[in-house]
Amino acid sequence: MKNRFPILILSTLLLTAGALQAQEEESSTNSAPATSSLSFSSSLQVGELSDTERIDLLLEVADVYFAEKRYEEAVSAYERILEIDPEQLEARITIGHVYISAKQYAKAEAMLKGLIEDYPDDFQLKNNLAWLYSTAEDPAFRKGRKAVELAQEAMVIAPLDHHVWSTLAEAYYVIGDYEKAYRAITHMASLAMRYGTNITQDMIDEYNEQIRKCKRAWDSQKALEELNKSDNDSPESTTTEPAAEPEKAAREAVAE
Repeated sequence: MKNRFPILILSTLLLTAGALQAQEEESSTNSAPATSSLSFSSSLQVGELSDTERIDLLLEVADVYFAEKRYEEAVSAYERILEIDPEQLEARITIGHVYISAKQYAKAEAMLKGLIEDYPDDFQLKNNLAWLYSTAEDPAFRKGRKAVELAQEAMVIAPLDHHVWSTLAEAYYVIGDYEKAYRAITHMASLAMRYGTNITQDMIDEYNEQIRKCKRAWDSQKALEELNKSDNDSPESTTTEPAAEPEKAAREAVAE
């Protein structure tokens, strides 16, 4: 998600958003505009904004909320946009991602599934739904194999996008395929160094933790496999089935 305005203007945008909300509430209830908020909205001429201008303003506000990790407020801003224009594409696409961050998984799934039906070749939509299925804290939305399938479909469309490889690694991790998870995340790191743009320090920290997590899991898996192999190869683990008594064997043969 792009940040249109510097965070320094957060207070100005939020005040403007508050004025817009007050004006909308005043219009819907036909109450007398006697509050200071409405006086402020009047000074900003919020009442004269067109729907397009209101949407643009709310998009700016939602971006700032998201950058501040105030996910519930960001969701509210995007939902207000969709009340004005249910088909506003930027809001529809972005709110699916914001729903995931806000842990509103049912809404995220419904929004992303609908968008994928409308735009089946959009790799970011498939990637976002795969990320939901890989990382949701609610077990009802953890669908590892479906996440792998969606991430692979996104990878076919955008093979050089490092976000997709990060998601694919997480999906493999969820289903316990740690070798593929580690190979995917190391390939992601290579792509990020070669083609990545606008990579923040937070993203670097998250990717490094993902690399460490996948490597630990694969190393542990290999160690357990070696241990099991050693146990199976040791003389003590080899047992010989005692020979059946002749009379018992004969009875069993007749019974069969």
